[in-house]
Order: sequence, then C-alpha cells, then structure tokens
Amino acid sequence: MEIDVTSPSVPPAIIVKEPSAVSSVLIPQPTTQIGVKNFVSAKADAHYTHVQGVAEATWNVTHNLGKRASVTVVDSTDNIVFGEVEYLTMNTIRLKFAGAFSGKAYFN
Repeated sequence: MEIDVTSPSVPPAIIVKEPSAVSSVLIPQPTTQIGVKNFVSAKADAHYTHVQGVAEATWNVTHNLGKRASVTVVDSTDNIVFGEVEYLTMNTIRLKFAGAFSGKAYFN
C-alpha cells in the first residue's frame, strides 16, 4: 500500500510502503522559508595590535578597548611568548617577561 502525499486530500505525512520485507519511511521536506523578524546583529568585537619595536622585558600597553582584554604575545619571528599579565586599568596592561625582546601583542 502506498499513499500519495501530493494528493490534496492527504496532508503531508509519513509514507509507508508495503508489502516489502523492508519498510521505507519518507518524510516530506518543508517548502516554506522561515524568517526572523527584528534580528539585530552583534557588534564586531574590537581588537588592538601593539608593536614593541624596542626590546624590553616589561611592556606597558594602552589598548583603549574598555575591558580586560585577552592578549597573545609573539616575538619578532612570530613565536608565542608567555609572561605575566597585570591589568592596571580597563584600558592599560603591563606585560612582564623573563627577558627582553621585541614583538607584538594582540588584544581583543
């Protein structure tokens, strides 16, 4: 037995085909699109790149992001460097390292 879901008298439903040993179940796909009203996209997150041109063991950086920003530091050859991070204000950070080097600090 097979039910034709394209027939106007039969609402979209599950179709079961018989009398085979294996039953098939076909689920119709929706044909209407769903929209979202009054969607407000999120503001892109601000970021800042600090370039430390002079080799120093302590970097004081003002990023002006207005938050306790996350920071990733790399040396002049783009190797990640780990150090101590001290938040002085919502816009200023002090980075301390074991030795002096130049590089970049990426804030977001």
